Parts: sequence; C-alpha cells; structure tokens
Amino acid sequence: MLLLATIPFLVGSCISDNEIVSDDYCYIMDVSLGQMKRESHMQDSLGKDTTIITSYTAGNNYPITIDQRTLTIENKDSLLYGTLLQAVLVDISFNGSALYYREKDGADSTWFSYGASDSLDLRKPLELLLMANDGMSSRVYTLKLNVHKQEGDSLYWKKVGDADPQLQNMSQQRGLIVEGKLAVLGGNNEAVTLMERTAEGTWQSLLTNLPVETDVQTLAKQGDSFFVSTADGYIYTSVDGKDWQKLNIPQHPGIVLAGATPDFIYTLMDGELYGCRQSEQGEWVFLPESLDESSTYLPASGVRTLVMKQDNGNHRLILLGNRTNDTDKASVVWNKMWNDEIAESGAVWMYLNQTPDNMSTLPQLDNLNLIQYDGKCLAFGGASVVGKGTNKAMDALYVSQDYGITWRKDSEWHLPKELKGTNGSIVSAVGDDNVIWIIANGEVWRGKLNRLDFER
Repeated sequence: MLLLATIPFLVGSCISDNEIVSDDYCYIMDVSLGQMKRESHMQDSLGKDTTIITSYTAGNNYPITIDQRTLTIENKDSLLYGTLLQAVLVDISFNGSALYYREKDGADSTWFSYGASDSLDLRKPLELLLMANDGMSSRVYTLKLNVHKQEGDSLYWKKVGDADPQLQNMSQQRGLIVEGKLAVLGGNNEAVTLMERTAEGTWQSLLTNLPVETDVQTLAKQGDSFFVSTADGYIYTSVDGKDWQKLNIPQHPGIVLAGATPDFIYTLMDGELYGCRQSEQGEWVFLPESLDESSTYLPASGVRTLVMKQDNGNHRLILLGNRTNDTDKASVVWNKMWNDEIAESGAVWMYLNQTPDNMSTLPQLDNLNLIQYDGKCLAFGGASVVGKGTNKAMDALYVSQDYGITWRKDSEWHLPKELKGTNGSIVSAVGDDNVIWIIANGEVWRGKLNRLDFER
C-alpha cells in the first residue's frame, strides 16, 4: 500500500510541463485554397485576341476532399478553366511534427519542408510526407488539383453538315425536334415538306398534308403536339410533323398562332390577343386576353414565344415580335405570369416598356430565332429588318436573363464566327441533350454549353 501511494509522486517528477509527449499521430486534417489566378482569352474593342489575368476565391466554393483510406487529397469539383497552378498558396492543417513535399513523379527529387506561406507548384500532383512526433511513424499523401479542360460557361460550336440544296431551296423554314430527331418544316415546290436529319447526317424529305396556305413561321408546341396556323384562318396540329389534322375552330382569316402552353394556345386576331382552350365537347373557345397596355403594342410580324418555369415555381409566357409602327427600332416584348395562386386564365399580360434608359433592347431582325437555354432567353437571326437598323446576319447572340426586359451580348455566349453575314434562312432547335442546332443557309451547326456535360 505504501508503494502504490508513492507512484503519483514519482510520475509527476518525471514529466515536466515543457516536455512533448511522443506519439505516432500523423494525419492531415484539413486542406483549403485561397485566391486563385485565372488566365482568360478574349477580344478587345478592335477585335484582337488578348489575354487577361483575373483572380477568384476558391475557399468553400471548391472544397478539398481528404480520403484517409487511399491517402489522396483533391477537389472533386474542378476549378475554373484557365486556372493557373504554378504558384498556389495552400493552407494545410495536420497532426504531426513536420510536413514535407515533392513532385510525385520525381522519386529522386528533393523533399522540401512545408510552410504556410510557401507557394506550391501544382501543375503536377505532389507527394506530402507527414512525420509523427515519435520520429518513426509517417504517412505519404498525394495532393492533386483538378481544373476544367473546357470553359464551362462558353458555347462551343462545330459544323456537322455542309450546305444542303434541298434546305437552301425551302421557304419560310422553322426548326423542330421530332421524336428526338432534328427536322425542318418549310415550303417546297408549292407544298409543305418536313426534312428529317438521319443518324448518318443526311436529310430525308417527307411530304406533309398541310395546305400551301400554311404559315410555317407560326409553329408552336404544346406537350408532344405541334401547331401551325394558315393564312386562310385555320389551325392544324400534329405529333410527328408529317400527318396534320385541322382543329375544330371557326375559320377566321388572318388568324396568327402566337404560342402555346400546356393548357392554352394563343392567337392574334384583328390586332387583339386571345387565349384558346378546348372544351369538353372538343370545341375550341376563344377568350380575349387581359392586357396592362393598349393592344396597339402587340406584335404584328415575326412573332415568337417561349414558355419558361422560374426557380420559385412561377410560369412565364414570353411573347415578342415587331409592330408595324415605323418609329420602332426594337422588338416589342410581353410577359404573362401565373402560379398556384394566380391561374393562367386570370393572369394579365404585362408590356415590358422600352424606357429611354434601357440601352439593351432586342433589335428587329429577319429570320428571328428565340430559344430557351440554361434558364436564359437567347435570340439571334438574320440582318436588320429593312429600315430598322444596320445589324448583319448572325452578328450577335442576344441573351436575356430577366425574361425579355434587357438583351445583352456576351463574350463567352457567342454564335459561330463562320456564320456572320450568312444569307438565306436561319432556323434553330434545342434537343433533349442540351444541344443547340442551327441550320443557316443549309449548313448544320451543333453547339453546347460545356458545363452542362460536366459530371456532378
């Protein structure tokens, strides 16, 4: 008993406050990145290629994952395209006595002692050697930074088809996706023809049963069904683009189909806007739409529409086109918005007034194309409507992120340079795989936003 009572005093006399307990702990607890430099290429105001260096904060936006089983350290979400890795400040927290690093493939290279203020060259993976306090235990990790090989927020284009004479000879074309295939509907030799692109990249001509009075430019889609109106006052529908049936509606010469939603199709008649819905008896009922401005601001030509769903659950129908007013230089834009509280049938159309301080409007263009892509509205087309501007065909891609209020050009969102000044018809369609198809004067181009293909 006397011996046991003396043990605490003996231990206390052996360990002083200044001594470090020897253990075999050696593991990296956390790795984080700070400011990263990025090299970008763009054109200056004179059209010359130039390189600029910018910086961005990686931090929590690009977390580093440490796998203690495989002893690997990397960022699962790749850094921005063009990120420079030759001098990176890396904050490494660890439990151990000392940390060293060297190039992974350089087995004979020198180990360097790590310091928080050191900049590391991470163009190639590094080995991290962590020593424990006991001087004998150690671990070797591999540190690698992943950087996107492609610019995520740029559209990349590739020509996939030479000019086809059949497409070049078609009039008033519109692009569409039919059962997953790219197709073009248009007039050809006093008939309306559907051209389908085969898996081999050739075009197959299919005659439709649409009358020659069909205004192909009014093409709209509702679910799996397509709709077009005719100059003599009828509306036809089809699910395959080849076999069309006339809707049970009263004939109204001059009717113009102005878009469709899952529950309504919209028409312009005699300068007014109508919502049309099918009754239980199979008849289509025309109901005048409520506008917050005079109907004189409604478009009369080049009418295009988009149906979009916002992140907050609201639905929007965007209607734009050109008035006959000689003083207009830009397209007019209308919006209709509905949700769970406001039914589509009761929603009021809003005219997006073109105020003098809004310098980013959509010009009036021939062959206007309007598509929805990555949650944005994209517009492009041929040259300016005669007397309405000096734009050349396919000279710019106009992007709107506010549902048509402003339309801006972007250096990364662009059209194929080779198509600038293109003559002839210009049509487009967006496939289920996020591919944008453009057919300009018979040539076929394929475009895609790179990050939509990135693995998440």
